[in-house]
Amino acid sequence: MHFDLHLRDQVRRQIADLATTMKDWEANPRLSPTDEQQIRDRLLAFAHCRERPGLQIAGVDGSGDYPALSYADAFIYFSVAQGAVYAADAGCGLREVAPTPETVFHFTWLPGNEAENRASLDQAFGSLAGLPLLDCIQQSDYRELKARHSRATTTPTELLEQLIRPHAADAGNLGIQLRSAAELGAALRLLARDEALDYVLVDGTFALPFIGRRSTSLFYEHLKRLCCVRARERGTGFLALSKSHGLPGIETLEALARERVGSEGPAEHWALRLPVPGVDAWIFPLVEERLLPPPGAVTYLVRFHRNVPVLRLDLDRVFWEQRIQGRDEEETRARERRLFEDLDYTGHDQRCYGYPYPIKAGHDRASLTQPERVALRKMIIDAAVAAGMKRSLFRSTSAATGHE
Repeated sequence: MHFDLHLRDQVRRQIADLATTMKDWEANPRLSPTDEQQIRDRLLAFAHCRERPGLQIAGVDGSGDYPALSYADAFIYFSVAQGAVYAADAGCGLREVAPTPETVFHFTWLPGNEAENRASLDQAFGSLAGLPLLDCIQQSDYRELKARHSRATTTPTELLEQLIRPHAADAGNLGIQLRSAAELGAALRLLARDEALDYVLVDGTFALPFIGRRSTSLFYEHLKRLCCVRARERGTGFLALSKSHGLPGIETLEALARERVGSEGPAEHWALRLPVPGVDAWIFPLVEERLLPPPGAVTYLVRFHRNVPVLRLDLDRVFWEQRIQGRDEEETRARERRLFEDLDYTGHDQRCYGYPYPIKAGHDRASLTQPERVALRKMIIDAAVAAGMKRSLFRSTSAATGHE
């Protein structure tokens, strides 16, 4: 940006207009007194948890290079995800459990030719997931959810045929799809461990972007729901935790939480279950037209520590019905407290206080530093040149344009 851009009158006028628009948006009332009372009645306070004997929990996160390199009209993408398993230890809090889970990674070569791109992308998805695409689609419950929400029945073969496969140059969409497949593939492998875990945590949500479409879908939607199926079979809580709830008016909710919990400053150790369709009769206005909770899921807003923002937690609805929902609301709330106290126990590491450390551990191990990215690109180019390809045709877009 030119250094004098902030001095221009046109820029100043646009900023002033933007500020006015933002202020008008903020001034719109979000919650009525009735809404506020509904929330007060449903806010859940839970205890700061110092001990959880026997708890075993894993976290997963992913990274990659999207793309790492280009070669003529083809692109190379690199995806990586790593899990970390921890057990409660009375002497030191969380203790890492050996062996370290296998790192999930894949180098994806995507040519400009549509047929070759499709075959290569399918091979990448299968490698990251650890099973063939059709098996994943058949074993997942995504198809049943899709039939319910799209009001159309499709076969597994149809869904496989209609998977959205972006063009090789569509880095933004490919980055999301490949990284998600890597993370969920790592979670699926954790759910297959000999010793069942209490929880497997992933960074994200249970959103299913194409659930309302008749036959189009993203591969990771099927894989996400397959993780839910596998977790149910093992009695494991498969949870998605997002640092961005994406809701307006959250300051009002926090003020109500302060009243409920009795805290000075931002309240901590509280949660709110968003209305579950068919179970809860109240309406949460802040959701507006958003699809919350996502189909097949139950969503909570939760805060573990005052210095950490309000988080969004999604879990499988069937798991919630089997393990969390009680015979009455009192029993349900007692089980919810147990869930959040379990998670609170995992968030006492000073490096990410108030956020479950196993996800942070997975993030730290999967994240690529810039020197690592450069080294991987060099390894790819050197190996390709040794195989007879032309070094001059390899390009790093970031480096070539001065962004690296």
